[in-house]
Amino acid sequence: MQDLLSQLDLPIMIGLIVLVLVILVAVVLLARRARQAQTPPTSPPSVSEPIDYTSLPIEEEPTSMAQRFAGLSLAGKILVILVPILVLLGVLALVLTLLPGGDQAAVAPTPVPVTLRVRDAAVIRAEPPTIGVTIETTGLADGAVVTTELLEDGQPFAWMNPDQAQATVRNNRAELQIQRADGAPTPTEGRSYTVVARGPDGASSDPVELSVPPIAGLAEAFFEKTVAEAPTTPPPTPTSAPTPAPAATPTLAPTATPELPTGPVASVGNGGNVRRQPIVVANNVVAGINAGEEVQLLSRTPNGAWYRVRTVRDEIGWVSVTLLRIPPGVSVPVAPVVTVFVTGPVYERPDRASTELDRVNQGEVVELTRRTAAGDWYAIVNLRDVAGWAPADLLGIPPEVAAAVPVEE
Repeated sequence: MQDLLSQLDLPIMIGLIVLVLVILVAVVLLARRARQAQTPPTSPPSVSEPIDYTSLPIEEEPTSMAQRFAGLSLAGKILVILVPILVLLGVLALVLTLLPGGDQAAVAPTPVPVTLRVRDAAVIRAEPPTIGVTIETTGLADGAVVTTELLEDGQPFAWMNPDQAQATVRNNRAELQIQRADGAPTPTEGRSYTVVARGPDGASSDPVELSVPPIAGLAEAFFEKTVAEAPTTPPPTPTSAPTPAPAATPTLAPTATPELPTGPVASVGNGGNVRRQPIVVANNVVAGINAGEEVQLLSRTPNGAWYRVRTVRDEIGWVSVTLLRIPPGVSVPVAPVVTVFVTGPVYERPDRASTELDRVNQGEVVELTRRTAAGDWYAIVNLRDVAGWAPADLLGIPPEVAAAVPVEE
């Protein structure tokens, strides 16, 4: 019965009880009318005949509930019996609805299956050698601890610092920056290096290949390679010949080192990854930041969800705003970076008849470099570093971003 009542809403049960009461009252009224219709009318006593009131029987007043019940009509007896029963059923239904029953309390909720997935794993820093790992989970509560492990050709490879190879889950996500452990073995080029994540109950993710981005110094730091110096060849012994007058040696001007961009300073609240483009995809991590560090804000996406920053190690890339503590009132320019609204082709020139170089996918992020005077075509660079032209109707371009993109001459 409890299962049946639990399937009904409380308003429905109350409505059913009220309906039954109305039906009972209607039955009583109809029964009373039927009984009155069958009783023949009594003729009034004749005025001429004297009435001896002392000879009439005296009806005693009932003194107990049983006598009162016995004096009721059939319909009244039915009503007296059913009304308390219906009231008890209504109270029982209300209690069973508001309070969990014993059987329900004993049944545990169906647990969400625990899964772990390594979203990306890459060498993000050369000094000290550091690997950045992003893990996505389901079925793990906030605060659960996940552990990462580096494998060489499928076998455990003790390269990671064990104190940094653990992280707590927040909103089904965990990010780690793991440095090389003291005395760790040296990786060997040509072997397969993968990263796996493990949960507190022993669940494990599929291995994901460790990416070593083609950035100067990353591969050398991870594989501990040294740049070989060119052998020094002693100059040949000069023969006795007339020494010519020394020619004037031109003085070379020093090569100017390009200055890195600067911007307002913000602090890092939570450590995380620095990405090449403002989107969370595989093989997009170029560096990392640590809690307590400072970064310089260079630009932002139109919606303010990502900031292009310069780290204390002069690494430049995109960081989620959730990792930063930006002082109020800070003004940062909007970057010419937009999201693709419609999947479509990328052409060699702003002409649909030209060669198709690649395609952009819905949700992908692209950087705008130039546009036509009419604003119907934009030169872009996508996540795969393919540069070409895309029709404007494929891209979501806010007016402030369109105005900042230079026109192709």
